[in-house]
Amino acid sequence: MSKTKILLLGPCESGKSYIANFLSEAFEATSGNYRPTHGVRILEFEVTGVTVNGRMTRSDIELWDVSGDRRYEACWPAVAKDSSAIVFVYNPDVRTHERELDSWHTHFAQDLRDTQCIVFAHQKPSAPASKPDIYLSGAFSKIPTVITNLEEDPDAVRIEFTNFLSRLLSAMSEKREQEEINIMNSRDL
Repeated sequence: MSKTKILLLGPCESGKSYIANFLSEAFEATSGNYRPTHGVRILEFEVTGVTVNGRMTRSDIELWDVSGDRRYEACWPAVAKDSSAIVFVYNPDVRTHERELDSWHTHFAQDLRDTQCIVFAHQKPSAPASKPDIYLSGAFSKIPTVITNLEEDPDAVRIEFTNFLSRLLSAMSEKREQEEINIMNSRDL
């Protein structure tokens, strides 16, 4: 199976790298201080237990942890090329992040279906224990939004990502099968 390229996008200091490290099991010793990503980091890893069309399988992932700094915007077309999905990440406790997601959606999600996207409303460890209010624009109305907190419930984050991956890979497999059927049918004409 080929690698699935998934972009991890969102504003600065939303927790993208923290989530990327967790999902890829690339834990590194950190001081707890914020260290911005420069450009993009690509993490390659395997996810097991993915259900695709009713069968359990594994999936090879290329997770592109994209910097939230707009000074790298000139590189965004190259980053977006051949991407299969997007995980939008933002901090729901920072109201400007919700508005910034619209810009990320405009730049990256135009060639993808809503089913190829998910939003992680990521709560930082210091966040209040209450469930945050979500105020995303209409561009995200059909994209699932999941509240994530790696300190409180890390298993839920992994489960949500694996479920998203299952839906994504099943849809990609069905599309590929339909394209093959269409090619076979066109040969019969």
